Parts: sequence; C-alpha cells; structure tokens
Amino acid sequence: MIFVKWFPDDILNGCSLLTWQSELVYYRLINYIYTSDNNLFDDDVTWQVLTSKFNGNASAIKDELVKKKKIYIEDGRIKNKGCDKWLLEAKTNFEINSERGKRGAEARWNKKNDAPSNARAIATINHKPLTINHSKSIYSPNFNKFWDALVNKLSKGDGAKHFNRLEQDWQNQPDKLAELYNSYYSAVDDKKFAKQPAYWLSARKFEDEKFESKPLTIKDEIESKAQMYIDAIQKNNVTKFTKVWAKKNKGDLDNALQYGFINKDDYNLLMHD
Repeated sequence: MIFVKWFPDDILNGCSLLTWQSELVYYRLINYIYTSDNNLFDDDVTWQVLTSKFNGNASAIKDELVKKKKIYIEDGRIKNKGCDKWLLEAKTNFEINSERGKRGAEARWNKKNDAPSNARAIATINHKPLTINHSKSIYSPNFNKFWDALVNKLSKGDGAKHFNRLEQDWQNQPDKLAELYNSYYSAVDDKKFAKQPAYWLSARKFEDEKFESKPLTIKDEIESKAQMYIDAIQKNNVTKFTKVWAKKNKGDLDNALQYGFINKDDYNLLMHD
C-alpha cells in the first residue's frame, strides 16, 4: 500500500481510553497491517516487534486492544475493521482501473486492426511490442549469499527489501553482513528478543561498533511494568481507567512500592477510589 485513508480525529478519539503503550502499539500495528497486505501474523515474534520500543507487556497490551475492540484475531492473523475496509476499497479500485486499462488497450488494438491493410503491414514490420519484465526477483545473488549464511532465517521478503536499499558497498559484502548478524544474534541471551534480519538491516545495526547483551534485571522489569503508573502520577493524570488497571495488576504495584518506584501516597492514590 502506497496511500491509505487516515482520519486523525477518529484515531485520536478512538485511542483516548487506551494506555500510552497500547496506543503506540496500535499505531504501529495499523502500519504493519497495511504493509503486510492484511497478513500480520498473531505470533510471539510479531508482538515482540510491536512492543520492542519500550519493552512493553505484550500480553496485557494485546488483551487490552482485543477487549476494547481495536483489533480482532482471525485465522491466526491480527485484523482491524478499518484496515479491512480501506484495503478492500483500494483493491476494488485497482481492479476497476485495471479492467478499464485492458478495455482501452483492446479498443486501441481493434481500431488499429481496422486500418487499411498496408498500414497494418507497416506497423507489423517496423514495430515490436514494448515488453517489460515484471517478474524480476528481489533476491539478488548477493542477498542469497547473505541469507544462506544466516543462523536466523525469518521474513526473507522483508529482509531482501531492506538489503536492496543498502549502499552498493554493503551489498557487495554479504559474507561480512551475515557474520555481523550472526555475531549479534549469538550474543542475545533471550532469542525471542533478537531482531529479525530485516529489522536489523533497517536499523543499520551492522554499523554498531560492538553489541553487548544487556539482559533485563528483575528491578528493570518491575520498573518497566510500573512505568505507565509512574507517568500518570508525574503528569497528574491518574484516571478512573488507570485505577481499574492498577487494581487488576496489584502485584506490579506492590513490587513498584517495594523497590521505591512509587511511594505509599502514590500507591494509595492508585489503589483507592
């Protein structure tokens, strides 16, 4: 999809009751649905990518988006009713325009064949139809070398697109790129958090001087889970929904209190009406 319909007022109003993490994931999710042609798979890798910007709680975010009817799951794919509508409209318009183009070409061809015989002969002898090769593969020889050497082969099509956008100097070093990626991948302790080759290329991680694995500590995880409450308190924006969510996740608040991320007054504010 190159162009899609987007209604800012509807989006802002529709996301007003979402937590900030879910709102961010929702925006990213919509874009991925469009770029995947409505084939965004509902799996751990997808949700890890969607929440990677802030190490979000993917399970809670997914539950919130489903319960608030921002998304639905069908045939193992993440769907959105608005995306369904605009993708169908775009494809319908494309098919209509394609059919019109075919009819126009047929009309021009028939008109040409109705010309005098000598005119048809000249056209046949002196002109050859212009052909365009639409089947050119996105998998260049250099990309295939890069891909064959990888230890983590996921999203090959996206990987090829990002590989082809690199400077020619990098495209000519597929073995080096594969070595750098494999080194990065082997250094990640929890493989479910490792970037796929496509996103690794897009983020130009191959230019990093050195990758050092930094696994989250228990304290880091507690702070991450409590971040939405910390933000709400700092912005003096503790809503009814925030309190309801806090009560459902009391364990996270207890841990945040214990580690000093929130104080007793803040805790009471969140836990009481």
